[in-house]
Amino acid sequence: MVVLAAPLVAEDKRVIGPIARLHVEEVGMTMLARIDTGAAKTSLHAEQMEIVGGELSDWDDNIGKSIRFVTRNAVGKPSKIEATIADVSHIRNAQGSEDRYVVWMTIGHGDLNKRVKVTLKDRSPMDYKLLIGRDWLEGDYRVDVELPPEQ
Repeated sequence: MVVLAAPLVAEDKRVIGPIARLHVEEVGMTMLARIDTGAAKTSLHAEQMEIVGGELSDWDDNIGKSIRFVTRNAVGKPSKIEATIADVSHIRNAQGSEDRYVVWMTIGHGDLNKRVKVTLKDRSPMDYKLLIGRDWLEGDYRVDVELPPEQ
């Protein structure tokens, strides 16, 4: 006989659905985000990336330098950002693997703001310009995939 452990449910955790409206402090706007428990890291759409005093291709040499980029919300409203590169992350996904710049950002839902490292990627073809990974969810949220998308 196989005995299955009861699922762990922390009553003190908040519940979030698969699509949520989150505020990104550094972007200065609210964005619809895809909540993805399969993603380890949070990712934000970034285009027109440029390194202040460096070349985009000098990955590790750019840690600590400033990166400028444009991000857009779901309706295409742009926001210009400048942030310090905290790290470079090697990401593996269904399309293969790639390196991405990483910056710190504060992302909030309701009255809870969390500061996490966010990878930068051109997410133009994707419906959601912000993808929330387990790094942001950890310790505070349970995901209920049956909840309707936040509008």
